[in-house]
Amino acid sequence: MTLDPSKLTSVDEKGDRLYIIPAEVRGYYKKHRTWIHAALLAVFMLLPWTSINGLQTIWLNIPDREFALFGVLFKSHDAPLIFFLLGAATLGLAFVTSIWGRVWCGWACPQTVFIESVFRRIEQWTEGNYIERRRLREAPMDFTRIRKQGTKWFLFVVASLIIAHSFMAYFIGAKNIVAMMQLPPSENFTYFLLVMAFTAAILFDFAWFREQFCVIMCPYGRIQSLLLDSKSKAVLYDVKRGEPRKGTAPAEKVGDCVACNRCVQVCPTGIDIRNGLQMECIGCTACIDACDEIMAKVKKPQGLIRYDTLDGSKMKLTRPRSMAYMITIGIMIAGLSYAVVTREPFHWTPLRGAGLPYSYVKDESGVEVISNQFKIHIQNQERQEATYKLSLPQDILDRGVRLTVGENPLTLKSEEGHEWYFFVRIPQDLFKGQKGKIKTRVQIETTKDGAPLHSEKELILLGPGDL
Repeated sequence: MTLDPSKLTSVDEKGDRLYIIPAEVRGYYKKHRTWIHAALLAVFMLLPWTSINGLQTIWLNIPDREFALFGVLFKSHDAPLIFFLLGAATLGLAFVTSIWGRVWCGWACPQTVFIESVFRRIEQWTEGNYIERRRLREAPMDFTRIRKQGTKWFLFVVASLIIAHSFMAYFIGAKNIVAMMQLPPSENFTYFLLVMAFTAAILFDFAWFREQFCVIMCPYGRIQSLLLDSKSKAVLYDVKRGEPRKGTAPAEKVGDCVACNRCVQVCPTGIDIRNGLQMECIGCTACIDACDEIMAKVKKPQGLIRYDTLDGSKMKLTRPRSMAYMITIGIMIAGLSYAVVTREPFHWTPLRGAGLPYSYVKDESGVEVISNQFKIHIQNQERQEATYKLSLPQDILDRGVRLTVGENPLTLKSEEGHEWYFFVRIPQDLFKGQKGKIKTRVQIETTKDGAPLHSEKELILLGPGDL
Protein backbone atom coordinates (compact mmCIF):
# COMPACT_ATOMS: atom_id res chain seq x y z
CA MET A 1 0.00 0.00 0.00
CA THR A 2 1.38 3.39 -1.01
CA LEU A 3 -0.28 6.56 0.22
CA ASP A 4 -0.44 9.66 -1.95
CA PRO A 5 1.46 12.39 -0.06
CA SER A 6 -0.48 15.10 -1.91
CA LYS A 7 -3.79 14.05 -0.31
CA LEU A 8 -5.06 14.01 3.24
CA THR A 9 -4.85 10.48 4.58
CA SER A 10 -7.85 10.91 6.87
CA VAL A 11 -10.43 11.49 4.11
CA ASP A 12 -11.47 9.48 1.06
CA GLU A 13 -11.94 10.61 -2.54
CA LYS A 14 -15.36 12.08 -1.70
CA GLY A 15 -14.05 14.02 1.29
CA ASP A 16 -15.66 11.73 3.83
CA ARG A 17 -13.68 10.97 6.96
CA LEU A 18 -11.68 7.75 7.16
CA TYR A 19 -11.80 6.75 10.83
CA ILE A 20 -8.26 5.86 11.91
CA ILE A 21 -7.72 3.06 14.42
CA PRO A 22 -3.93 2.84 14.83
CA ALA A 23 -2.25 -0.39 15.84
CA GLU A 24 -0.64 -0.72 19.26
CA VAL A 25 3.10 -0.40 19.41
CA ARG A 26 5.88 -1.34 21.83
CA GLY A 27 9.42 -0.12 22.07
CA TYR A 28 11.90 2.37 23.48
CA TYR A 29 10.05 5.55 22.60
CA LYS A 30 6.64 4.16 23.56
CA LYS A 31 7.90 3.27 27.03
CA HIS A 32 9.37 6.73 27.62
CA ARG A 33 6.32 8.51 26.20
CA THR A 34 4.10 6.49 28.56
CA TRP A 35 6.09 7.65 31.58
CA ILE A 36 6.10 11.27 30.41
CA HIS A 37 2.36 11.20 29.72
CA ALA A 38 1.74 9.71 33.17
CA ALA A 39 3.78 12.49 34.78
CA LEU A 40 1.96 15.19 32.80
CA LEU A 41 -1.44 13.75 33.72
CA ALA A 42 -0.45 13.61 37.39
CA VAL A 43 0.70 17.24 37.32
CA PHE A 44 -2.50 18.35 35.58
CA MET A 45 -4.74 16.52 38.05
CA LEU A 46 -2.85 17.31 41.27
CA LEU A 47 -1.61 20.86 40.71
CA PRO A 48 -4.90 22.58 41.70
CA TRP A 49 -4.73 20.77 45.06
CA THR A 50 -1.31 22.16 45.93
CA SER A 51 -0.57 25.58 47.39
CA ILE A 52 2.39 27.90 47.85
CA ASN A 53 2.36 30.75 50.38
CA GLY A 54 -1.26 29.96 51.14
CA LEU A 55 -2.33 30.37 47.51
CA GLN A 56 -3.41 27.68 45.07
CA THR A 57 -0.33 27.01 42.96
CA ILE A 58 -2.09 28.05 39.74
CA TRP A 59 -5.41 29.87 40.04
CA LEU A 60 -6.75 32.02 37.20
CA ASN A 61 -9.55 33.74 39.10
CA ILE A 62 -11.11 35.66 36.23
CA PRO A 63 -14.29 36.93 38.02
CA ASP A 64 -12.18 38.61 40.73
CA ARG A 65 -9.49 39.58 38.20
CA GLU A 66 -6.66 38.01 40.15
CA PHE A 67 -4.19 35.28 39.22
CA ALA A 68 -2.05 33.16 41.51
CA LEU A 69 1.07 31.68 39.95
CA PHE A 70 3.46 29.67 42.13
CA GLY A 71 2.91 31.66 45.30
CA VAL A 72 2.68 35.13 43.73
CA LEU A 73 -0.69 36.87 43.44
CA PHE A 74 -1.23 39.12 40.44
CA LYS A 75 -4.09 41.56 39.99
CA SER A 76 -5.63 43.01 36.84
CA HIS A 77 -3.18 45.93 36.93
CA ASP A 78 -0.36 43.39 36.56
CA ALA A 79 -1.67 42.37 33.12
CA PRO A 80 1.41 43.78 31.30
CA LEU A 81 3.43 40.98 32.91
CA ILE A 82 1.51 38.57 30.71
CA PHE A 83 3.64 39.89 27.85
CA PHE A 84 6.71 38.30 29.41
CA LEU A 85 4.91 35.00 30.07
CA LEU A 86 3.43 34.70 26.59
CA GLY A 87 6.63 35.90 24.96
CA ALA A 88 8.76 33.34 26.81
CA ALA A 89 6.26 30.53 26.10
CA THR A 90 5.98 31.38 22.39
CA LEU A 91 9.71 31.72 21.88
CA GLY A 92 10.29 28.59 23.96
CA LEU A 93 8.05 26.59 21.65
CA ALA A 94 9.80 28.07 18.61
CA PHE A 95 13.20 27.19 20.09
CA VAL A 96 12.18 23.61 20.92
CA THR A 97 10.73 23.15 17.43
CA SER A 98 13.81 24.53 15.72
CA ILE A 99 15.96 21.95 17.57
CA TRP A 100 13.78 18.89 18.19
CA GLY A 101 11.02 19.37 15.64
CA ARG A 102 7.45 18.60 16.68
CA VAL A 103 8.42 17.00 19.97
CA TRP A 104 5.72 19.10 21.67
CA CYS A 105 2.97 17.55 19.54
CA GLY A 106 4.03 13.96 20.03
CA TRP A 107 5.15 14.07 23.65
CA ALA A 108 3.43 16.88 25.60
CA CYS A 109 0.45 18.33 23.72
CA PRO A 110 -2.79 17.76 25.71
CA GLN A 111 -4.42 16.53 22.49
CA THR A 112 -1.91 13.68 22.26
CA VAL A 113 -1.59 12.99 26.00
CA PHE A 114 -5.30 12.61 26.66
CA ILE A 115 -6.10 10.69 23.48
CA GLU A 116 -3.19 8.25 23.69
CA SER A 117 -3.00 7.75 27.45
CA VAL A 118 -6.67 8.00 28.43
CA PHE A 119 -9.19 7.58 25.62
CA ARG A 120 -7.35 4.98 23.52
CA ARG A 121 -6.64 2.96 26.65
CA ILE A 122 -10.35 2.98 27.45
CA GLU A 123 -10.98 1.67 23.94
CA GLN A 124 -8.44 -1.10 24.41
CA TRP A 125 -9.97 -2.09 27.77
CA THR A 126 -13.53 -2.21 26.43
CA GLU A 127 -13.18 -3.25 22.76
CA GLY A 128 -9.84 -5.06 22.52
CA ASN A 129 -6.81 -4.53 20.31
CA TYR A 130 -6.81 -2.57 17.06
CA ILE A 131 -7.85 -5.58 14.96
CA GLU A 132 -10.81 -6.31 17.23
CA ARG A 133 -11.79 -2.63 17.24
CA ARG A 134 -11.68 -2.45 13.44
CA ARG A 135 -13.85 -5.57 13.17
CA LEU A 136 -16.26 -4.23 15.77
CA ARG A 137 -16.67 -0.99 13.82
CA GLU A 138 -17.77 -2.97 10.75
CA ALA A 139 -19.90 -5.47 12.71
CA PRO A 140 -23.71 -5.29 12.80
CA MET A 141 -25.32 -3.47 15.72
CA ASP A 142 -25.91 -6.54 17.88
CA PHE A 143 -25.86 -6.92 21.67
CA THR A 144 -22.08 -7.40 21.83
CA ARG A 145 -21.38 -4.22 19.91
CA ILE A 146 -23.93 -2.23 21.92
CA ARG A 147 -22.48 -3.52 25.20
CA LYS A 148 -18.86 -2.79 24.29
CA GLN A 149 -19.47 0.58 22.70
CA GLY A 150 -21.94 1.58 25.41
CA THR A 151 -19.38 0.80 28.09
CA LYS A 152 -16.73 2.69 26.13
CA TRP A 153 -18.83 5.83 25.78
CA PHE A 154 -19.90 5.70 29.41
CA LEU A 155 -16.24 5.67 30.44
CA PHE A 156 -15.53 8.43 27.90
CA VAL A 157 -18.16 10.60 29.59
CA VAL A 158 -16.72 9.86 33.04
CA ALA A 159 -13.19 10.69 31.86
CA SER A 160 -14.43 13.89 30.19
CA LEU A 161 -16.19 14.97 33.39
CA ILE A 162 -13.06 14.39 35.46
CA ILE A 163 -10.89 16.31 32.99
CA ALA A 164 -13.42 19.16 32.76
CA HIS A 165 -13.70 19.53 36.54
CA SER A 166 -9.91 19.38 36.92
CA PHE A 167 -9.49 22.04 34.25
CA MET A 168 -12.14 24.32 35.75
CA ALA A 169 -10.43 23.98 39.14
CA TYR A 170 -7.66 26.18 37.72
CA PHE A 171 -10.25 28.95 37.20
CA ILE A 172 -12.79 28.38 39.98
CA GLY A 173 -10.46 27.01 42.65
CA ALA A 174 -10.20 23.37 43.66
CA LYS A 175 -11.87 23.85 47.04
CA ASN A 176 -14.61 25.99 45.54
CA ILE A 177 -15.46 23.46 42.85
CA VAL A 178 -15.72 20.66 45.43
CA ALA A 179 -18.09 22.82 47.48
CA MET A 180 -20.16 23.54 44.37
CA MET A 181 -20.41 19.85 43.54
CA GLN A 182 -22.09 19.23 46.89
CA LEU A 183 -24.88 21.70 46.07
CA PRO A 184 -27.71 21.50 43.51
CA PRO A 185 -26.74 22.79 40.03
CA SER A 186 -29.21 25.66 40.44
CA GLU A 187 -27.04 27.14 43.21
CA ASN A 188 -24.15 27.72 40.76
CA PHE A 189 -25.92 27.43 37.44
CA THR A 190 -23.42 29.48 35.40
CA TYR A 191 -20.49 27.35 36.51
CA PHE A 192 -22.56 24.21 36.00
CA LEU A 193 -23.20 25.21 32.38
CA LEU A 194 -19.51 26.02 31.87
CA VAL A 195 -18.40 22.62 33.16
CA MET A 196 -21.01 20.80 31.07
CA ALA A 197 -20.03 22.75 27.94
CA PHE A 198 -16.37 21.98 28.49
CA THR A 199 -17.19 18.33 29.14
CA ALA A 200 -19.06 18.18 25.82
CA ALA A 201 -16.13 19.83 24.02
CA ILE A 202 -13.65 17.33 25.51
CA LEU A 203 -15.90 14.41 24.63
CA PHE A 204 -16.30 15.64 21.07
CA ASP A 205 -12.59 16.32 20.55
CA PHE A 206 -10.85 13.44 22.35
CA ALA A 207 -13.46 10.76 21.73
CA TRP A 208 -14.45 11.49 18.12
CA PHE A 209 -12.70 14.41 16.37
CA ARG A 210 -9.17 13.35 17.41
CA GLU A 211 -6.56 13.55 14.64
CA GLN A 212 -8.84 15.87 12.65
CA PHE A 213 -7.95 18.66 15.06
CA CYS A 214 -4.23 18.20 14.32
CA VAL A 215 -4.78 17.92 10.57
CA ILE A 216 -7.48 20.55 10.06
CA MET A 217 -7.54 23.05 12.93
CA CYS A 218 -4.18 23.25 14.70
CA PRO A 219 -2.08 26.11 13.25
CA TYR A 220 1.16 24.74 14.69
CA GLY A 221 1.55 22.10 11.99
CA ARG A 222 1.17 24.75 9.32
CA ILE A 223 3.85 27.04 10.70
CA GLN A 224 6.39 24.30 11.42
CA SER A 225 7.98 24.90 8.02
CA LEU A 226 8.92 28.38 9.27
CA LEU A 227 10.49 26.99 12.44
CA LEU A 228 12.29 23.95 11.03
CA ASP A 229 15.50 24.03 9.04
CA SER A 230 17.90 21.43 7.69
CA LYS A 231 19.51 20.97 11.13
CA SER A 232 16.25 20.41 13.04
CA LYS A 233 15.43 16.99 14.45
CA ALA A 234 12.49 15.13 12.90
CA VAL A 235 11.12 11.63 12.50
CA LEU A 236 12.59 10.59 9.13
CA TYR A 237 12.74 7.58 6.89
CA ASP A 238 16.16 6.66 5.48
CA VAL A 239 15.38 6.60 1.76
CA LYS A 240 18.87 5.56 0.67
CA ARG A 241 18.90 2.57 2.93
CA GLY A 242 15.25 1.55 2.57
CA GLU A 243 14.63 1.90 -1.19
CA PRO A 244 13.76 0.20 -3.42
CA ARG A 245 11.25 -1.67 -1.28
CA LYS A 246 10.60 -5.37 -1.32
CA GLY A 247 8.38 -6.32 -4.24
CA THR A 248 9.33 -3.31 -6.38
CA ALA A 249 12.76 -4.40 -7.65
CA PRO A 250 14.92 -7.51 -8.15
CA ALA A 251 15.93 -9.22 -4.91
CA GLU A 252 19.59 -8.22 -5.25
CA LYS A 253 18.67 -4.51 -5.42
CA VAL A 254 16.04 -4.41 -2.68
CA GLY A 255 16.66 -2.08 0.24
CA ASP A 256 15.97 -2.77 3.91
CA CYS A 257 12.29 -1.75 3.79
CA VAL A 258 10.25 -4.95 3.65
CA ALA A 259 7.05 -3.08 2.70
CA CYS A 260 5.17 -4.39 5.74
CA ASN A 261 3.36 -1.07 6.16
CA ARG A 262 3.64 -1.41 9.90
CA CYS A 263 4.69 2.25 10.12
CA VAL A 264 1.40 3.25 8.47
CA GLN A 265 -0.70 0.99 10.69
CA VAL A 266 0.59 2.53 13.93
CA CYS A 267 0.43 6.17 12.78
CA PRO A 268 -2.29 8.12 14.69
CA THR A 269 -2.80 10.46 11.72
CA GLY A 270 -2.61 7.68 9.11
CA ILE A 271 0.34 9.00 7.07
CA ASP A 272 3.15 7.09 5.42
CA ILE A 273 6.39 8.46 6.85
CA ARG A 274 8.23 6.98 3.87
CA ASN A 275 6.79 9.80 1.75
CA GLY A 276 8.92 12.31 3.66
CA LEU A 277 8.24 14.95 6.29
CA GLN A 278 4.55 15.90 6.22
CA MET A 279 2.35 18.46 7.92
CA GLU A 280 0.22 15.71 9.47
CA CYS A 281 3.21 14.09 11.22
CA ILE A 282 3.07 14.90 14.94
CA GLY A 283 6.46 13.37 15.75
CA CYS A 284 5.00 10.74 18.08
CA THR A 285 7.76 8.19 17.16
CA ALA A 286 5.26 5.30 16.91
CA CYS A 287 6.60 4.48 13.44
CA ILE A 288 10.17 4.32 14.81
CA ASP A 289 9.25 1.69 17.41
CA ALA A 290 7.17 -0.24 14.87
CA CYS A 291 9.94 -0.29 12.27
CA ASP A 292 12.63 -1.18 14.82
CA GLU A 293 10.52 -4.15 15.91
CA ILE A 294 10.24 -5.38 12.32
CA MET A 295 13.95 -4.82 11.64
CA ALA A 296 14.80 -6.92 14.70
CA LYS A 297 12.60 -9.75 13.41
CA VAL A 298 14.17 -9.73 9.93
CA LYS A 299 17.65 -9.36 11.49
CA LYS A 300 18.48 -6.00 9.96
CA PRO A 301 19.92 -2.91 11.67
CA GLN A 302 17.42 -0.74 13.48
CA GLY A 303 17.02 2.95 12.67
CA LEU A 304 15.50 2.70 9.19
CA ILE A 305 13.04 5.22 10.59
CA ARG A 306 14.67 7.38 13.25
CA TYR A 307 15.06 10.75 14.87
CA ASP A 308 17.56 12.62 12.73
CA THR A 309 18.32 16.04 11.32
CA LEU A 310 17.08 16.79 7.83
CA ASP A 311 20.62 17.07 6.45
CA GLY A 312 22.04 14.23 8.55
CA SER A 313 24.28 16.51 10.64
CA LYS A 314 24.58 16.51 14.41
CA MET A 315 22.23 18.61 16.47
CA LYS A 316 23.78 21.87 17.69
CA LEU A 317 22.46 24.37 20.23
CA THR A 318 25.09 26.95 19.33
CA ARG A 319 23.67 27.85 15.93
CA PRO A 320 22.91 31.60 15.49
CA ARG A 321 19.19 30.93 15.26
CA SER A 322 19.12 28.84 18.42
CA MET A 323 21.29 31.33 20.27
CA ALA A 324 18.96 34.16 19.25
CA TYR A 325 15.99 32.22 20.64
CA MET A 326 17.79 31.44 23.91
CA ILE A 327 18.98 35.01 24.42
CA THR A 328 15.49 36.41 23.78
CA ILE A 329 13.90 33.85 26.11
CA GLY A 330 16.48 34.78 28.76
CA ILE A 331 15.57 38.46 28.35
CA MET A 332 11.87 37.64 28.76
CA ILE A 333 12.48 35.58 31.90
CA ALA A 334 14.82 38.22 33.32
CA GLY A 335 12.25 40.93 32.60
CA LEU A 336 9.51 38.96 34.32
CA SER A 337 11.73 38.20 37.31
CA TYR A 338 12.74 41.85 37.66
CA ALA A 339 9.12 43.01 37.40
CA VAL A 340 8.01 40.55 40.10
CA VAL A 341 10.92 41.30 42.46
CA THR A 342 10.59 45.10 42.14
CA ARG A 343 6.80 45.10 42.26
CA GLU A 344 5.51 47.54 44.88
CA PRO A 345 3.99 45.97 48.02
CA PHE A 346 0.80 47.90 47.26
CA HIS A 347 -0.83 49.24 44.13
CA TRP A 348 -2.75 52.48 44.09
CA THR A 349 -4.34 54.80 41.56
CA PRO A 350 -5.64 58.30 42.42
CA LEU A 351 -8.80 59.29 40.54
CA ARG A 352 -10.96 62.40 40.55
CA GLY A 353 -14.29 61.97 42.31
CA ALA A 354 -17.58 61.89 40.47
CA GLY A 355 -19.55 65.11 39.97
CA LEU A 356 -18.30 68.68 39.59
CA PRO A 357 -14.55 69.19 39.12
CA TYR A 358 -14.53 71.53 42.12
CA SER A 359 -16.92 73.22 44.51
CA TYR A 360 -17.01 76.15 46.96
CA VAL A 361 -17.11 75.36 50.70
CA LYS A 362 -16.36 77.27 53.89
CA ASP A 363 -13.48 76.32 56.13
CA GLU A 364 -13.43 76.37 59.94
CA SER A 365 -13.04 80.17 60.00
CA GLY A 366 -15.93 80.74 57.60
CA VAL A 367 -13.73 81.67 54.64
CA GLU A 368 -14.88 80.31 51.25
CA VAL A 369 -12.33 77.93 49.73
CA ILE A 370 -12.14 75.57 46.72
CA SER A 371 -12.77 71.87 47.39
CA ASN A 372 -11.61 68.98 45.16
CA GLN A 373 -12.83 65.43 45.73
CA PHE A 374 -10.64 62.42 44.97
CA LYS A 375 -10.62 58.68 45.54
CA ILE A 376 -7.80 56.17 45.55
CA HIS A 377 -8.08 52.54 44.49
CA ILE A 378 -5.54 50.89 46.77
CA GLN A 379 -4.63 47.19 46.91
CA ASN A 380 -2.44 45.52 49.51
CA GLN A 381 -0.24 43.10 47.53
CA GLU A 382 1.63 41.74 50.53
CA ARG A 383 0.98 38.48 52.36
CA GLN A 384 0.48 40.33 55.66
CA GLU A 385 -1.59 43.20 57.01
CA ALA A 386 -0.30 46.69 56.22
CA THR A 387 -1.05 50.28 57.28
CA TYR A 388 -1.00 53.26 54.91
CA LYS A 389 -0.88 56.98 55.64
CA LEU A 390 -1.95 59.58 53.08
CA SER A 391 -0.34 63.04 52.97
CA LEU A 392 0.43 66.05 50.79
CA PRO A 393 3.84 67.71 50.35
CA GLN A 394 4.79 70.15 53.09
CA ASP A 395 5.31 73.03 50.62
CA ILE A 396 1.68 72.92 49.45
CA LEU A 397 0.46 72.62 53.06
CA ASP A 398 2.47 75.75 53.95
CA ARG A 399 0.43 77.65 51.34
CA GLY A 400 -2.81 76.89 53.15
CA VAL A 401 -3.94 73.71 51.38
CA ARG A 402 -5.67 71.23 53.67
CA LEU A 403 -6.22 67.47 53.34
CA THR A 404 -9.35 65.82 54.73
CA VAL A 405 -9.49 62.02 54.92
CA GLY A 406 -12.17 59.94 56.63
CA GLU A 407 -9.72 57.23 57.74
CA ASN A 408 -6.03 58.05 57.94
CA PRO A 409 -3.99 55.92 58.47
CA LEU A 410 -5.79 53.05 56.69
CA THR A 411 -5.17 49.39 57.56
CA LEU A 412 -5.75 46.66 54.97
CA LYS A 413 -5.56 42.92 55.34
CA SER A 414 -3.45 40.78 53.03
CA GLU A 415 -4.63 41.11 49.40
CA GLU A 416 -7.47 43.42 50.49
CA GLY A 417 -8.56 46.29 48.26
CA HIS A 418 -10.26 49.54 49.22
CA GLU A 419 -11.58 52.79 47.76
CA TRP A 420 -10.06 55.60 49.81
CA TYR A 421 -11.88 58.95 49.53
CA PHE A 422 -10.32 62.29 50.44
CA PHE A 423 -10.86 66.03 49.92
CA VAL A 424 -8.36 68.77 49.24
CA ARG A 425 -9.30 72.35 50.19
CA ILE A 426 -7.40 75.16 48.47
CA PRO A 427 -7.50 78.90 49.20
CA GLN A 428 -8.96 80.75 46.22
CA ASP A 429 -6.01 83.13 45.87
CA LEU A 430 -3.69 80.20 45.00
CA PHE A 431 -5.40 79.94 41.61
CA LYS A 432 -4.37 83.47 40.59
CA GLY A 433 -2.43 83.15 37.33
CA GLN A 434 -2.64 79.32 37.40
CA LYS A 435 -5.30 78.99 34.65
CA GLY A 436 -7.43 76.84 36.92
CA LYS A 437 -4.83 74.14 37.58
CA ILE A 438 -2.32 73.53 40.34
CA LYS A 439 -0.01 70.55 40.04
CA THR A 440 1.19 68.88 43.21
CA ARG A 441 1.89 65.41 44.56
CA VAL A 442 0.03 63.03 46.84
CA GLN A 443 2.02 60.58 48.93
CA ILE A 444 1.32 57.26 50.65
CA GLU A 445 3.65 56.02 53.36
CA THR A 446 3.87 52.46 54.67
CA THR A 447 6.51 50.06 55.94
CA LYS A 448 8.04 46.98 54.36
CA ASP A 449 10.30 44.67 56.35
CA GLY A 450 10.45 47.32 59.09
CA ALA A 451 11.71 50.05 56.75
CA PRO A 452 9.62 53.08 55.68
CA LEU A 453 8.39 53.06 52.12
CA HIS A 454 7.05 56.09 50.23
CA SER A 455 5.14 56.26 46.97
CA GLU A 456 4.16 59.50 45.23
CA LYS A 457 1.90 60.30 42.29
CA GLU A 458 0.82 63.48 40.57
CA LEU A 459 -2.32 65.25 41.74
CA ILE A 460 -3.96 68.08 39.79
CA LEU A 461 -6.07 70.56 41.77
CA LEU A 462 -8.78 72.34 39.80
CA GLY A 463 -10.35 75.71 40.45
CA PRO A 464 -11.57 78.88 38.73
CA GLY A 465 -9.37 79.97 35.88
CA ASP A 466 -10.23 83.68 35.67
CA LEU A 467 -8.75 84.88 38.97
